[in-house]
Amino acid sequence: MLNMILNHKVILFWSIVTLMVCSISITLLSHNTLADSLSISFTVFASFALFFTAAMWLEDRVHEICNP
Repeated sequence: MLNMILNHKVILFWSIVTLMVCSISITLLSHNTLADSLSISFTVFASFALFFTAAMWLEDRVHEICNP
């Protein structure tokens, strides 16, 4: 369990998820056009980063299973 906590890809994954939730909440609660456009752009880029981080995390997990 401690190894999973110290894995930087896991920390990066959950950080991006948290930032996406914050960005989506800013988009829904803000009435400012500039804040909305910036948070929507950030959400798009964060979703790409989340996808690639999850793919790298999955690849590491497969390598751990296949090569003990």
